[in-house]
Amino acid sequence: MNEWIVVGIIAVVLLFGASKVPQIARSFGQAMGEFKKAQREAELDLKKFEESVEREVEEQPKPRAKVAGKKTEEVNIRQGARYMDIETEGKTDEELKEEVEAKLKAAST
Repeated sequence: MNEWIVVGIIAVVLLFGASKVPQIARSFGQAMGEFKKAQREAELDLKKFEESVEREVEEQPKPRAKVAGKKTEEVNIRQGARYMDIETEGKTDEELKEEVEAKLKAAST
């Protein structure tokens, strides 16, 4: 491996001359610096974009469903009933809906 590096350096010196090698190395170093700078900027832009998307998702209001037949979206009545500590086993969705409504009315009075 080291042999190939030496052969490469000798080939560059022979092709471009000893006076051009420092200029080529300097140009290569500047190009690498510009590349790394652009890479860092792209990573920062990506991070800012991801953070803005996360903020937008967090700021969106959570959809809420209205009970008593005025649903704004579908709600799993069984999950809601379990959340309210209502037994769901062996009951229809309609029975659960009535129990949920009754419990909400009782809580509001």
